[in-house]
Amino acid sequence: MKYEKVALSIILVSLPCLVFDFLLPAYTTELGYTVFQLSILYSVYSFSTLVMRLLIGKISDRYSRFLVLCCAMLLYGIAYFLFSQARGLGYLLAARMVQGAAGILLTISAVSLITAEKTSFAKGLGRYGGNRQLGGIIGIGLTFYVLNRTDFLEGWSQIFLISSAFAMVSLILLFIKKPSHISETATRTGKVVYTPLEQKIWMLNLLYCIPVSLVGVLVIPYMMEAYHVDMQAIGFVFMMPVMLTAFLSPRIGQIGDKLGYKKTIFSATLIAAALLVLLVFSPNLQIFAIVWTLYEIALTAQDYSLDALFVQGVPEQVMGDFYGKFMLSTSLGGIIGPFIGGSVFFLAGGKAPYYLCAVILTAISILVWKLIPAGGKSDRNVPGLTEKQDSDIVI
Repeated sequence: MKYEKVALSIILVSLPCLVFDFLLPAYTTELGYTVFQLSILYSVYSFSTLVMRLLIGKISDRYSRFLVLCCAMLLYGIAYFLFSQARGLGYLLAARMVQGAAGILLTISAVSLITAEKTSFAKGLGRYGGNRQLGGIIGIGLTFYVLNRTDFLEGWSQIFLISSAFAMVSLILLFIKKPSHISETATRTGKVVYTPLEQKIWMLNLLYCIPVSLVGVLVIPYMMEAYHVDMQAIGFVFMMPVMLTAFLSPRIGQIGDKLGYKKTIFSATLIAAALLVLLVFSPNLQIFAIVWTLYEIALTAQDYSLDALFVQGVPEQVMGDFYGKFMLSTSLGGIIGPFIGGSVFFLAGGKAPYYLCAVILTAISILVWKLIPAGGKSDRNVPGLTEKQDSDIVI
């Protein structure tokens, strides 16, 4: 199944993907929860997805990518409906768990489709990211339209009810574009065992996710504290990187394909560290928005290149298990980062987490230069899979 056939469904199911990080802190504040309680919500969610990523990754390899995609769309529809009804922390956590399972399925299936096309990996990941961002931009427009016509709590419910409906539409579109013949993934024997280089990349991804999630959770509370602005002004800050990365994601991904994954990861990490320091010296929200946009672009380039390096040479038939284990490091980082960020924010103030994050990213850039070879990865053989002359992978 070609990625182009699922692009529109991915756009439609992604409506809340950008506004969510903007809406959730505001929603929990409206419900009376503190910044520390919000950070706990993120950490508990990441912990719950830790097990799901491994389990779902293995399951997805036993079914066609079409079926996996359909399950992802269905779960997104259920998650958005649960969000529309959520009025407490427990209900929000349950909805987040369903959303997490949907996100895992969607990402694994999309990455598998991209790698199966045997084209530029980072550029393909950029296309996927761009489609998600484009759906998010539409979702931002929907959010502003709804919130301008009603109060925040009622608007939250309406936004996610509409998103749930569009998720169901995306599922219908998948069936309309269903290919006449869907080749099932091959059942394999044995386990996917990471090479020493893949283990190093896994650890680097964990180290990356700690500072990134640390800053991501705290950016809205920091802007509120530092600039004393309302949510509409904060929404402007989010719009700039979203608009750019939505349309430039394939080109940002191409940087790694052309420059080399190691150089791109190293350079983007150092740039991101420097930009974090500049953030805390921004004299007004406009300058903060520009620096934040550049920071998001640098992280996007780093993220696509690191993912592309990791999946390079991996057969599509085992991508679910392989990439599912990789995303365990993302979950671990998502558990550790928000907890550290919330604690540092509470104990040392709003600027301290940014300085800490800059130091961590600088240290990671040194590890990148030492651990990743300039030539990248080579193709790998997976036990239990062989290849026929007609290119079908079989046992």
